Amino acid sequence: MSQTIYRNGEYVPEEKAAISPFDRGLLYGDGLFETLRCYEGKFFRLDRHIERLRGGLKRLEIPLALETADFAAVLRELVKQNNVASGVARIVVTRGVAEFGLLGKHAQDPMALGTCWAQPAPDPKRYETGIRCVVANERLSAAAHGLKSLNYIVQILARREANVADADDAILLNSHGHVAEGSAGNIFLVCDREVVTPALQPEILAGITRATVLEIAHAEKLPVVERVVHQNDLFHAEEVFLTSSVAEILPVTRIGSHWVHLGQPGPVTREMIRAYRALVQREAK
Repeated sequence: MSQTIYRNGEYVPEEKAAISPFDRGLLYGDGLFETLRCYEGKFFRLDRHIERLRGGLKRLEIPLALETADFAAVLRELVKQNNVASGVARIVVTRGVAEFGLLGKHAQDPMALGTCWAQPAPDPKRYETGIRCVVANERLSAAAHGLKSLNYIVQILARREANVADADDAILLNSHGHVAEGSAGNIFLVCDREVVTPALQPEILAGITRATVLEIAHAEKLPVVERVVHQNDLFHAEEVFLTSSVAEILPVTRIGSHWVHLGQPGPVTREMIRAYRALVQREAK
């Protein structure tokens, strides 16, 4: 069944949601995106996603004239037209068509696309048993500047590497060999009851779920540390979990051949999952 897509002020069937072959998002990855979870028709932390998107567009000097309320209205309409109760939405903004070359001179209007589709919650078994990760050979570069860029080639290669190793996800290191994040989200460790996550650097995305987990940890009176995380820390941590808007909080119980917490989600991870879902329910009312 065809989905309804938002395309620069219009709602069109997906087969008519065409973009130019000269769009810079297609040619160079010159654009940004946001992915959001929808719970019973409401988007969790929508304002924070839009704030991050608008901040990124400002840094890239992409002049999109849509306010936060406009984005919210677009997503509500997509939920309605696609008959979505619970699912996922994505906003994509590119610089649009411009003069050929890296500078993108004389750019026309930016291209804004919105999609929303029904998607069941992730398999509960993954939260009960956890997932297996590998430490990827691919390295994240500071060139990402903390932007949720359309250029995801490093993450794609890392995830493909994990797939070849029969793992569920990949843990990425930065150019210094320090732990950065997962292929599609941030990473947390529990070490001596401290909740530890890599301090934000240009190559690490300031995840919305990451910020929410830090908020929950503070509320639960758990000590929180943002610092450099060494690769060896992964193999001495009591617990490890990944965070993202779609997966929420996902326990990691195996890294390569190393078992984390005897192959079971630990107590801090389980409490974080419980508290996060309770927060979602409160804010979705």
